Amino acid sequence: MTDKSMKTTILQLIFKGALLFIMAFTIISCSDEHFDINEDVLGQQTLWKQISSNPELSDFANLLDMVYVSKSEGNPTPVKYSELLDHDQHFTIWAPKNGSFDHSFYENLLETNPYIVEKELIQNHMTRYNRILNSSDSVLLNLYNSKTTVFDCPNAMIGGNKISTPNIGCSNGVLHIIDGAIEYMPNIYEYIGRNPKLDSLKTFLKRYEKLDFDEYSSTQGPTVNGNITWVDSVTHLYNDYFHMMSADLTCEDSVFAMVMPDNNAWENALKKTSAYFKYMNNYTQTMTTVDEEGNESSTTLSKKFTEAEVDSITNLYSKNAICENLVFNAKYQAKPFNINNPADCDSLESTVRNVFEQPLVVDIFNNAKPETLSNGYAYVVDSFEYRPSDTWAQDIKIEAEQGYNVENSNRCTLAPTMVTETAGDSLLKTTIVRVVQSSPSVNPEVTFKLANTLSCKYDIYVLMAYNTNANMPTKFKVSISYFDGKRSSQTSTTLKPTEGNIHADKSNTFTNFPPNIEENVLVDSILVAQDFSLPTCCYGLDFYPTLKIAVQVSSKEISTYTREMWIDKIVLVAKE
Repeated sequence: MTDKSMKTTILQLIFKGALLFIMAFTIISCSDEHFDINEDVLGQQTLWKQISSNPELSDFANLLDMVYVSKSEGNPTPVKYSELLDHDQHFTIWAPKNGSFDHSFYENLLETNPYIVEKELIQNHMTRYNRILNSSDSVLLNLYNSKTTVFDCPNAMIGGNKISTPNIGCSNGVLHIIDGAIEYMPNIYEYIGRNPKLDSLKTFLKRYEKLDFDEYSSTQGPTVNGNITWVDSVTHLYNDYFHMMSADLTCEDSVFAMVMPDNNAWENALKKTSAYFKYMNNYTQTMTTVDEEGNESSTTLSKKFTEAEVDSITNLYSKNAICENLVFNAKYQAKPFNINNPADCDSLESTVRNVFEQPLVVDIFNNAKPETLSNGYAYVVDSFEYRPSDTWAQDIKIEAEQGYNVENSNRCTLAPTMVTETAGDSLLKTTIVRVVQSSPSVNPEVTFKLANTLSCKYDIYVLMAYNTNANMPTKFKVSISYFDGKRSSQTSTTLKPTEGNIHADKSNTFTNFPPNIEENVLVDSILVAQDFSLPTCCYGLDFYPTLKIAVQVSSKEISTYTREMWIDKIVLVAKE
């Protein structure tokens, strides 16, 4: 076989395989929700022959004969819609008359973006199987592009357009002639892509878009020169960021409400969020671990980022801080979602499970009017009113009893324990870690990891339960090691109590109080640093600041203080 004949054979296989794929797809994807096939209306001509021979459908026929069936955007098959409708697979076509749609607009669009013509016009006027005007009920139909529209049988209308000539029988389906084009309703993701006011939002989301090759659904062709060829290559549009948000903005079966910052609001928001994500070029950290026998070992880790890498991670997390809480699933709220007035909800939960209470709900929707889309509602806002403390800069809570939060410990053992107290008819309880000195005469100390800190100011709290076994408080100092941005290794400093701190004394130590059972307070919350500035960000990195809590009880004080600490957690409250 010559090279030319080989190429011809492969092209023929590709053409036939693509057509078979399209036919198979229509069979697999159809549902049982369709009218029964009425043999009386079936004619001898195919849909394509009926359409192409009708002079009042010449504009629509022209486009059917110019547009190729696509598996996905930018991935057309060799099969035209005129050829698809000339085969034996059944469809219903709702063909708009000449003059009822802007034919010249779509014809010109073929030169730049034929996929829009395919999806928004041709597929928007097709349904699978036979849909016959013979029922007294209105039904919601799934169109070929996965959009839905109302088939109003009593009034002989489809998508608000009059059906002037119904039930034209064809050998492979049913043709209806309609007096106007069915309006294409974009989904949320499509709306973002076509609204120039949302270019910044679109650019961020698009970077996570990809086409996944589905080898299982694809059809393998002949092997040419040792390489596998594919008669058809099935791909699916996928967006990793949608997965992260738990919100597929392309899903037509969903009902989302999305706050969409316009380009100006986006730029102002980015100035705000990026201040929290200031990364360094170099990080170096020595980590000390102690095994079960008390043997210490140290490991030094280091990482160097280029300027481009610093810009990249700053850009990623700053924009993620804007986007991750923009979407709300209108179906799953504590109170029915009023699209025209979100203020009716006492609270709203985003798709990443953050709950926003009033009056913040009113603020973030910013009086924007909803734009109705095929899978929800768009609220384009000119101001980004989310608060850091509700979104990207929430409290960091380090549970002391969880071993992976402990960097190291000295002169002690750690024992997770449940502490309980009876308060009237209630039982107060919490899990703490008992920091027990290795011998009666030593002061223990334990160091905790402060992972995922941002570049901002924090109020730092140590939550400590009262040692009811000893029935005494303890006395301790706190120090923090952090990256100050001036060098790659950490800087350490002892935290000094603020003036008037009720838990501190003149020696810069802190003391915990007994539980306040009357007010159902079991654990004492001790402010060890106020407005402490962390100049650099460690979010998403394997590097982090550490907080060391060291008992400071002398031999003369053992009758007043216990050397055993009962630590509940460390809490960092970010400040704007």
